[in-house]
Amino acid sequence: MSNKKLHSNQPLRSDDYPEMKRDVIQECLRQAKSCTNVILGLTIVSASISIFGIVQLFSGKVTEGSVATACGLTSNIVSVGLLKFTKETNDRLERLAKEFKDDD
Repeated sequence: MSNKKLHSNQPLRSDDYPEMKRDVIQECLRQAKSCTNVILGLTIVSASISIFGIVQLFSGKVTEGSVATACGLTSNIVSVGLLKFTKETNDRLERLAKEFKDDD
């Protein structure tokens, strides 16, 4: 559906409903893909920080405590982010699927 229809003051016709339904589903899938990409990026950053910390530890530039703290913090942030993004995305998709199933 074009944005022109969404922003106009004219009421939506009943034949616009299937097109709206498709657009909503496509937008939810786009957001789910975006969340997946963010999660992947956070995981890569967390792994990189852990590897960098281990290299610094073996080179003697940092202490075990600072490496453990940095790795623990990043993994905690990533895991909380993963859970939050995943839960929100799944809840949204389930809610939309239920709404559309009820409409059919």
